[in-house]
Amino acid sequence: MQQYTLKITNRENTGRGVARRLRADGKIPASLYGQGHARSVTVSAVDFRDLNRQIGGGAALVELTDEKGDMALCLVQDVQYNAVKSTIDHIDFQEVERGQAFVTKIPVQLVGEADCFGVKNDGGMVDQMSYEVEIRCRPSKLPDHVTADVTALKVGEAIHIRDLPVMEDVEYLGEPDQVVVAVQHPTVAVASTDEVEAVAADEVPASKVSADDAESADDKQ
Repeated sequence: MQQYTLKITNRENTGRGVARRLRADGKIPASLYGQGHARSVTVSAVDFRDLNRQIGGGAALVELTDEKGDMALCLVQDVQYNAVKSTIDHIDFQEVERGQAFVTKIPVQLVGEADCFGVKNDGGMVDQMSYEVEIRCRPSKLPDHVTADVTALKVGEAIHIRDLPVMEDVEYLGEPDQVVVAVQHPTVAVASTDEVEAVAADEVPASKVSADDAESADDKQ
């Protein structure tokens, strides 16, 4: 497991006005939650953006270091984005204790989609139902993701949590029968005979309607 680093700065002042000034100065307000306590910190927006690029969407532990040299091993628990500006408003870090098991979620990555039996042979469709799974492990054993190989899946078959790869010292916490990904039957809507006839009746050419109207008028005369 690769470990990442990030510098933080402790801060005492909080509130919306303080947060706005920090963001305007290229910083992101954040909270660091530890063992029974929390503190307000600040991180560089540029540094956090670079960190996200390095992590690449996987699960990861980040070693935070403040201006005093104090360190904390953390998960990025939550990132709040500004919907209008597409910038980060706030970050929550959750400290984990070295050597102690903790609970988190890791992403599920599919492999074998292009060669999936049910897709290639039966026209099925791969349907991923769980994009993350909850696990328990020690910090040194945290995987950045888990893979689900759909190559051999036929239409109507699925991969459940119980079918995911076994990883050393990693425990899956979800229901064993929970579906992670399945290959569904192809869905093609077929119109009934009544629907086809109704559509056909509505699509009578304008010239035909005009001729019928004229003939009816002649009969009345």
